[in-house]
Amino acid sequence: MKLYVYADESGVFDKAHDDIFVYGGVIVLASRKEDSIRQYLALERDIRVHSNGKLDGVELKASFLSMKDRSRVFRLIPRYGCWQFATIVDQTRALDSIYVDKKTKQRFLDYALKRAIKHGVCSLFANRVLTKSDVSAINVVVDEHSTSTNGRYNLEESINNEFRFGTYNMTWDQHFPPVFGPDFPPIPVSYVDSAKVPLVRAADVTANWVYRAERDRDTYPAAFESVRNRVSLLMLP
Repeated sequence: MKLYVYADESGVFDKAHDDIFVYGGVIVLASRKEDSIRQYLALERDIRVHSNGKLDGVELKASFLSMKDRSRVFRLIPRYGCWQFATIVDQTRALDSIYVDKKTKQRFLDYALKRAIKHGVCSLFANRVLTKSDVSAINVVVDEHSTSTNGRYNLEESINNEFRFGTYNMTWDQHFPPVFGPDFPPIPVSYVDSAKVPLVRAADVTANWVYRAERDRDTYPAAFESVRNRVSLLMLP
């Protein structure tokens, strides 16, 4: 069966202005995708109806939703056949050298998103939702604003290395085997306008809710515990 992975970001990747940065996403089976989209659109329509015109013509990303509606969307996403994942980047612990220029920042962002996607997919195997032999292909769909133009090829290459060929860490002289192997079909990465792809908006809400839960963990620990119970989380660095 084919998996579709949708991803988006929340926060500002700049340690001078934000302590955390999050990539969040949802994973859905190809056989379930159209039903998931239909249900998600129905939820958005209901939110619009009850907004008394305030959300007419507005893309329903997290920044335009009330906290009540964000909470509702976040909680309902799993009911639509989607698995949620996220990677939280603690920028207070990130090396200053990561931020020296745009290319270096983009390299780390590609790394963080690649790790997020790998962790999200592998969590399905770890939790026995699926086995590796169940998966015949993977498509990755990312909000077009989540990466720079010069980072797009590198991201797709990095994801394929993680899943198909393995990676090598020169610092530690260590090879990490792939999730699948070279016979697994190439994994395409598509960059889309979130206004046209409902499940990217679901990924955006997931990322935003995780961001807020991590940001407010000390003052509202129950929110983070709720997230940890619902979402497959990875912490970086």
